[in-house]
Amino acid sequence: MATRRGPSRWRKRINSHEAFVHDSIDSLGYDWGRIADPAVKPQFPFKVYLPRTTADVVRVVKEAKALGEPLTIRCKGHSSNGLVLNEGGSVLLTEKLNAVLSVDEAAMTATVQAGAVSAEVDDELAELGLGLPVIGDHAHVTVGGFVSVGGISASSFRYGLFVDIVERLEWVDWDGELHTCSRTEDADDFYRLVLGLGRHGVIATITVRVIRVAKYDTLWENDLKLYREFDQFLSKAYVHLYQPPDEARFMRGMWVDFGMGGLGQFSIYTDTAQTTAARRRNDIAYGFLHSIGYVSGRLPGALDRALKYVGLAGIVLSPRYATVKNAETFSDKILDATVGEPTRYLVAIAPMRSFDAVCRRLSALLKDYRRRTGCFTVITLYVKGIHSEYLTRKRPDDRRWAEILFYVAIDRKKMTDELLDRIADDMDDICIEEGAYRYMHSRTSKDPERMRRIDPNAAYFAALEPSHR
Repeated sequence: MATRRGPSRWRKRINSHEAFVHDSIDSLGYDWGRIADPAVKPQFPFKVYLPRTTADVVRVVKEAKALGEPLTIRCKGHSSNGLVLNEGGSVLLTEKLNAVLSVDEAAMTATVQAGAVSAEVDDELAELGLGLPVIGDHAHVTVGGFVSVGGISASSFRYGLFVDIVERLEWVDWDGELHTCSRTEDADDFYRLVLGLGRHGVIATITVRVIRVAKYDTLWENDLKLYREFDQFLSKAYVHLYQPPDEARFMRGMWVDFGMGGLGQFSIYTDTAQTTAARRRNDIAYGFLHSIGYVSGRLPGALDRALKYVGLAGIVLSPRYATVKNAETFSDKILDATVGEPTRYLVAIAPMRSFDAVCRRLSALLKDYRRRTGCFTVITLYVKGIHSEYLTRKRPDDRRWAEILFYVAIDRKKMTDELLDRIADDMDDICIEEGAYRYMHSRTSKDPERMRRIDPNAAYFAALEPSHR
């Protein structure tokens, strides 16, 4: 009974960016860079296709080819690297390609359309006592979007990238021909399409593995450790990410640099007794934190900004007990990205052998830019572990990886596009030197040679330009 009530709690109207909504015509002119630059000029497409079936996708692609019109694929627009914008052009919008087509409990798989929001898929699976092993902590991430960039969560140290739980794809090439592929059937196509950023064709349906779990009811206990020194934080994070404890179900760490000092934390979530006292502590703690998220963006500016720091403190001091769903949603239902200073994320994916060096060098780089230009204020580093067949397949010596994500607050008067390009170039150079990748939907260099060396998909497909352009 509690599981059936769970989805209604998730759908309670808490948005991590109250200042705009994804499902408006206006949103088609923007990507996630709008968060960092609310005044950015929109880039509206001229034509938008709204397929609802795979047959519709075939029809769209064939029509665009016949007209000589390049297609851009988008849904909620969560990338910030120009991947979903096509000013004056044609966009295939997967908004209505959003159904859960089937759930096979015997095979423990679900087949969904590419535009399905992962959180909503999880809600439908919850009715059956099932869930996605890897899911975005943002309420608007689509399954197709996750496949196109890889997909990372705090469970990735156990299950890998989201693409590592994908069993099968149905896709349409740029000639409008329909195909299916998997790791064993047309494997070259499979590995080229995932993390392919929509370059190689249109993914229509996706079959993913699911697990048996009651996410809205099952409690985890958070073993939280705090760190006052960056060196100590990195040292402990490395130990956990390189060799995760057997009992760990979920792991993440963060370091917040305020400019005048910092504070770090690392959370390891484990199974715990499902007691009434623990459940009450979860309800009280997350009820308070979610109330911050609910009012965020609706209060006078100064109060909103102050409340955002209360929410950030609540994330650093994460509650001791959490349902699986509360742990998964993490910051999304607490912080509003449109409140206070604009923010941007910059992400690397590093093998654990260079984890320490990449964290230190990228941190030092951003702090140096902050010192010299004042373009950044608060710099927050998030780290998660990854054990990925996809990443390891071409690099067998690198069996464990880490997401190194910088969530930075920006002074828009001092952050120019030219400066951001320089920062992205410098980050890419460090990653190249350290054998790391970039998460390609965050801001990167546009130089083709740099992109080839930082893009994990390039190992499977050397060409970087879309074949239909």
